[in-house]
Amino acid sequence: MPKFAVREWDELISGPISMGEQDKRVFAHADLPAVNDKLSITLRLKIHNHSSNWSAVFHKGTGDFIRTPLLQLTKNKSALHARFTANWSSDVGVYEPDDGLLLNRWYHIAYTLSDPEKRLDIYIDGEWIGFYGISKIKVQKVIFNDGPLYIGRAHSYLGFNGEISNVRYFNWRLSPEEVIEDYFDESQKKPIVYGSKIALAHVSTGKYLSTKGIKYDLGRNVQHYMAICDGQELDLKNDVWTIIGANGISIKEGDPVSLNNIIGFKHQATGCYLNSHGTNYGRVTPMSKQQQVTMCSDRDSNNDWVIRRYNSTTSYDVGHLMNGDIISLFHIRTNKPALYSNAILLGDGTQEVSCYGDGSENNNKWRIEII
Repeated sequence: MPKFAVREWDELISGPISMGEQDKRVFAHADLPAVNDKLSITLRLKIHNHSSNWSAVFHKGTGDFIRTPLLQLTKNKSALHARFTANWSSDVGVYEPDDGLLLNRWYHIAYTLSDPEKRLDIYIDGEWIGFYGISKIKVQKVIFNDGPLYIGRAHSYLGFNGEISNVRYFNWRLSPEEVIEDYFDESQKKPIVYGSKIALAHVSTGKYLSTKGIKYDLGRNVQHYMAICDGQELDLKNDVWTIIGANGISIKEGDPVSLNNIIGFKHQATGCYLNSHGTNYGRVTPMSKQQQVTMCSDRDSNNDWVIRRYNSTTSYDVGHLMNGDIISLFHIRTNKPALYSNAILLGDGTQEVSCYGDGSENNNKWRIEII
């Protein structure tokens, strides 16, 4: 009689929960879905900081080098270090497949491993970022173990300071499509509502929309601060905005924000509004000479923006705004040029922000994040 493998998975931590370097959660082998020759682990992770040594995210096994599966953060850099034990080595896998995780930002991470398919794959936010392939497929094998699964501190390795949620353990190798489905799990995508505190990260450069309190010279008694992008780590003082309604439109705090709608952004620290205006009288950005984006205390229609999910081919969008959406913002008063930034740096090392283009460029892409 043929035998059929039963696919099982379990959410070990729903959370989010806070973790310190000494903290750990331990799950006995018998309490996990039964694994034969493949497995996957997915989770959501926010790192505040960790020690200058290797730090454990998860580790299954009875010792440092019994480690199928293992995920660590590398020294100082917070890059992923994904390993497994094999019959020819106790330390096999992927080392630093990218530049490392930024601090104080949520990531979705997926680790998938299969001995029949002879490969380990790593994904961040649904994107495939690295793999290890076994070359001698006839003789080299992954060695699984019946040790406990540690989340956080494991054996001689400290854990991390941060938060973790939605730790899921699967007894099969997730396909790329299944990883994306797990990443976009609707139960994790929180709606953004009027009154939400958010940050806007420029996708191409990873820097947050911010201010340093530098003023544009727009004439006597006109106070406009320069909007910039500054830093890939969230600054809770300068990078936080509140979603508000369009000028003159009554809204109810807590109501969801519809896409293709006109909204505004109020800067939490200064109380100023995200603003733009025409380029007459030489009112252009200092480097690229494009349309200025500012922050001003006056409330008027120059503060109004149309919000859409980023799409290079259509301006039509429906539904509601969700945490993590990739968006474009279009300035209403000046015929809808899109919020824009690029790697052009100002004299203080910050990144210029302007309104430019029809929203189809990568430099028009922003990720909206609930704080």
